[in-house]
Amino acid sequence: MKARFFLPLVYLCLLSYSAGASRNNFPIKDGIIDLELTNINDSKSIKLQGDWEFYWNQLLEPKDFDENQHKLTPLFEKVPKSWTAYKIDSTKLPNKGFATYRLIINKKADSSETIYGLKISTVFSNYKLWVNGNFLTEVGKVANTEDLSIPKFTYKDIPFILDPEKDDTRKIEIVIQVSNFSHQRAGLQKPIYFSTFENLKSESRWMDILNLIIIGIILVIGVNHLNMYLFRRNDISNLYFSIVCIVMILRNITTADRIITYFIPNINWELLVKLDNFSGFGTIPLFALFIYSLFKVDFPKLMFKTILVIGILVTLLVFATPANFYGKFRMIFEIYILIFGLYLTFGVLLRSALRKRPTALYTFLGMFILYSTAINDVLSSMGVIQSAYVAPYGLVAFMLIQSITITFKSAKAINQNEELSSQLKLEKENLERNINERTQELRSQHDLLIQHQEKEKQERWVNNGVAIINDILADNKDDFKALGSKVLSELIKYVKGASGVLYMLNTEDENDQFLELIADYGCSNDIRKDKAKIHTTTGNLGVAYSENRFMVINDVPENYIKIESGLGTAKPEALLIVPLSIDEKVFGIIEFASFNKFTNLEIEFIKRIANNIASNLNNIRMNEYSAQLIKKFRTQTQEMMEKEEEMRQNLEEMEAIREQYEELRKKTEQE
Repeated sequence: MKARFFLPLVYLCLLSYSAGASRNNFPIKDGIIDLELTNINDSKSIKLQGDWEFYWNQLLEPKDFDENQHKLTPLFEKVPKSWTAYKIDSTKLPNKGFATYRLIINKKADSSETIYGLKISTVFSNYKLWVNGNFLTEVGKVANTEDLSIPKFTYKDIPFILDPEKDDTRKIEIVIQVSNFSHQRAGLQKPIYFSTFENLKSESRWMDILNLIIIGIILVIGVNHLNMYLFRRNDISNLYFSIVCIVMILRNITTADRIITYFIPNINWELLVKLDNFSGFGTIPLFALFIYSLFKVDFPKLMFKTILVIGILVTLLVFATPANFYGKFRMIFEIYILIFGLYLTFGVLLRSALRKRPTALYTFLGMFILYSTAINDVLSSMGVIQSAYVAPYGLVAFMLIQSITITFKSAKAINQNEELSSQLKLEKENLERNINERTQELRSQHDLLIQHQEKEKQERWVNNGVAIINDILADNKDDFKALGSKVLSELIKYVKGASGVLYMLNTEDENDQFLELIADYGCSNDIRKDKAKIHTTTGNLGVAYSENRFMVINDVPENYIKIESGLGTAKPEALLIVPLSIDEKVFGIIEFASFNKFTNLEIEFIKRIANNIASNLNNIRMNEYSAQLIKKFRTQTQEMMEKEEEMRQNLEEMEAIREQYEELRKKTEQE
């Protein structure tokens, strides 16, 4: 039973590791990578690892390579790797300094315009990027002095366009300037990946989803065990485990892709580095507290206190000193994690497992998986090995195993107490339970029947409305405005609205695009006149257009709009603003007003039919636009033919005049 539970978990971790490590790798030699035989569109992102051109203490731009191609003498150094591992004249480079990296990518020519991209994660400690001579981005501030250099971390997928009609697309030149005066590691220490921008964004999207899932799992587990501690204060292991969960979440959002920068883009660089290092170096004492609370008998108190004291000192050093200072002791910190991590895993947990302590085997397996993945990432971070970032998988495995074991332990104790008390009233409770279960079953069946009937009624209402609108769309394919007016009218009547408007994006002037009123229902002449044109950044319609946002406004301001009739005017109760978009591109807006608040069913119906309306309106508008272009082309063609006829006549007249002139000249010569 135990093997069936843990072997699949270990297998999934190894599978995730192999999947992360199986990127397309192509060697770089002398600053050139050859991808001429590779279909980049169909391949995964390509790790740009190998020997790049390296120019120490030089901040070169693409124009410098064009102007001084034969004067520059590059070194060829391994990337990804900290430049502190490079040597010039047998002397290792210092961490402080600045340099330029250069790489040439040779590939087959593109047949059409293609958007490529570079995936750049952590560069110590800033960089400036050009591709094919075009400046793309700068993270932080690159400079040749410490006063001017500004460190910053930003994870980016950076796009660039290659157009075969404008340039030669068989060669890509990448130039990266890097300066570092703030960290012990420097340069391009993390891998850079190249592919089409769509492939890069897809991979980033999946990694973001994975990270958020991992964070969500850890958060739920942590909150659950914190609640367990609040209800059972005598079990301190739940508190320690919830703290470990919080630190692990901090670890996940401050390392690798540094998710925290998505939410706090201007986070202080020093603070981010401190959080990163604390979540790594500060975990050993937290794990020691957790393990000591579970297996005190097998954990010598002196060793426990030693781990705590060293961990506190390391944490204080990280938070009290700048990164460039405590980074000098990074090797000592990593040795501390290695030694005491091994001790916790094999010196305490394995010993407890061999002595058959309750839940010790599960805790050991979880810690072993976590520590194995952590060692992998530490060695990768140090540049000793090149492998995928797999700590999140080990972390989830550890958290799930520990959550199950702690929950099992707590549940077992609770079950034992409940079993003792339940035996006293077993017969009575069985009878009451049977009655309650039967009553609940009947009620549930009745409720399900009512829900089913109501759901069918709602589905019929929605399907009927969809059919009505689709019929209108199918019968009016020649007149764009007529179709818009009929669709708007039928929608408002179907949801029992009071009035509405339909705006479409006018793109005749690319520098002054606006939303143009195409159709209205139940609106006054003032609205038709004053609201005939609306700028794409004005009011709620501008917000809905710019953000492609579906808006429901239930508290309509007093002077926002009045609905008029022959008997008077009244303020609507609710507004509904629906963007019409295709592939996230908005080209129209429908706004509804009603004396009643829109129900969820009505809102879902309008959302459902909006795509059909958008697609049909867009198709008809494109057809009308194409017809206009054809008509304009024919008119221009006719005008050109008329001008050609006029020129032909002029030429004939000139030819006649020339012949008369020749005859006159000949007569004159004869005379």
